[in-house]
Amino acid sequence: MKKLLVVLLVLGLAVPAMAADWNFYGSARTHLGYYDVDEDFAGGPATAPSIRSGGGDDDKGTTLNLYGQSRLGAKVMASDNLTGFFEFGMRETNNNSKDGEEVYLRMFGGIWNFGAGSLMVGKNYTPATFLGYSGMGADLGDNGDANMLVSGLAYISRQPQIRLSFGTFDIALIQPNDDADDLGLGDIDFTFPRIEAAYVFRTPVFSIRPVVGFQTYEAEVQATGEDETITSYTLGLGATVNLGPAYIKATFSYVQNPGNYGQVNILVLDAAQRGAFNATADDDAELMQGTFVVGAKINDMLSIEAGLGYGDIEQDVAPGVKVEQTGFVYYLQTPITVAKGMTIIPEIGMVDRDDLEVTGEADRDAGEMIYADISFKVDF
Repeated sequence: MKKLLVVLLVLGLAVPAMAADWNFYGSARTHLGYYDVDEDFAGGPATAPSIRSGGGDDDKGTTLNLYGQSRLGAKVMASDNLTGFFEFGMRETNNNSKDGEEVYLRMFGGIWNFGAGSLMVGKNYTPATFLGYSGMGADLGDNGDANMLVSGLAYISRQPQIRLSFGTFDIALIQPNDDADDLGLGDIDFTFPRIEAAYVFRTPVFSIRPVVGFQTYEAEVQATGEDETITSYTLGLGATVNLGPAYIKATFSYVQNPGNYGQVNILVLDAAQRGAFNATADDDAELMQGTFVVGAKINDMLSIEAGLGYGDIEQDVAPGVKVEQTGFVYYLQTPITVAKGMTIIPEIGMVDRDDLEVTGEADRDAGEMIYADISFKVDF
């Protein structure tokens, strides 16, 4: 927090001296919820560490917390063709310190409009991210308000990148995933950064958005110089249909070696992803995921939205041995706008991780979590 205060002080002193248009904004997101995790469910809401199953028992409880997607930022018009931006995230300090900095950097950079297109440099969402396809807000282990970005939607978090945009086409060079698995070999080397591209075709009634992503690197045995090449890629498609006050939104994506690429899906267990590559089996992991959302604006005050997310991971981890798991999340919410900038969002839902299946072993129940959550969202 001290770092943020220093930054804001410097900005405050600098604003009067700069010929720029500063537009600050913020969003505070407080949630009240009740979560019930059964004995086989690994994890629970990140903002309520007390709600965890273990020792063969389920667990349940009430949580009231400031969720980690709360934010403070600004957009800065430095000139007619240059825009700067920054955004800090806010985590509650009482029980989230284990997640890292309570104040953390979400986005930072600038956009140069050169007429035919624009160049963005800095930290931002990547082109293959599906934003705006869900409003789900409960904490499934993702600090909440993640809109299904790790529970059915392709997402590698906000990343440092260099991105070119021409109309609705985006292509970006992205920081490679330095946390990728070294397969136990001791060293990894990237020749190229990650690359992603996306395009939107839009009409007044519907839109479609294909996305692609690619990364490759080598894991090397330093003693012998032998190496393994690990290639990841993602292919996805999003679609929306606008039916007056109602809408339908759907996505599907396929990711090869998702853990190596940086893709996470919390509907499946880490044990099913296994680092997304196995040197012994020399076989790739495959993640298929998708979302389907329907909703409608009933009036200026009340809306309704229901959706589901899906994830299926499988990998041959040894000759004749395959690991597979399928998970789902379901939710129903009714956003209520009580005043400009103030929204109350009741939501109920369930995460079902079904069974973890390993060839030659009995299927293991991966558990369920059910919840009722109310978000008090203040945008200013």
